[in-house]
Amino acid sequence: MLEIINVSKQVDGKPILENINLNVQKGKCIGLIGPNGAGKSTIIKLISALEKPSSGQINFMGKNVQGWSVKKLAKHMAVLTQEGLAPYPITVYDSVLMGRYPHLGFFQRESKHDHDLVSNVLQITGLSNLRDQLIDTLSGGERQRVAIAKAMVQQPQLLLLDEPTTFLDIGHQMNILRLVQDWQKREGLTVIMVLHDLNLAAQFCDELVLMDHGKIVRTGSSEQIIAKETLENVYHAHPEIVRHPKTNIPQILL
Repeated sequence: MLEIINVSKQVDGKPILENINLNVQKGKCIGLIGPNGAGKSTIIKLISALEKPSSGQINFMGKNVQGWSVKKLAKHMAVLTQEGLAPYPITVYDSVLMGRYPHLGFFQRESKHDHDLVSNVLQITGLSNLRDQLIDTLSGGERQRVAIAKAMVQQPQLLLLDEPTTFLDIGHQMNILRLVQDWQKREGLTVIMVLHDLNLAAQFCDELVLMDHGKIVRTGSSEQIIAKETLENVYHAHPEIVRHPKTNIPQILL
């Protein structure tokens, strides 16, 4: 579904990414992990065509992302940043309905199908009781749920998440990631997410991509990446690796 081929990025002569190669299969959840400044967020910006690579190419559904129009790309790809939705004084319902914009023609109004879809997604995300509430009155966790709902009605095939759980408490972190995971399993959605919390990345991602200084250090399962020596070399910390008592997935204690 997505191919990143020999991609490099420089800003003012400084290398941000160097020779990145990655192949993402449909229906997978890929976690980008690594220290601050590793280049994770830059990859998200390049995939979504917000920025251009200095060299190399990114193909989405067989076509260079730079060749897509903004509106057509939005039919197939949704992006959620750590800031989520800006706290504008519009209702939750209207904000989520805006996710249908890429599917509408010029001067076309939303149909019954669009409104039914929004109502269904509000139910799935537990937002029905907030449908008439203004965005600027919601908590950060509630706004992130609205952002997920808006992306859902967009009906993308690829979802890009850049640190979606930053600033959220553990309850809201789990809620957001479970919403995404359920959506992925239900619709065969492909997900690429940047996460700083390695324990969450190990629990929710099918494959991890460990980055450092603009390069991919290693890719693999949580079993392969969440390993003491590997993490020590990248993070320069000394974690203790334990097993989750229910899933047996490797987890980190500092």
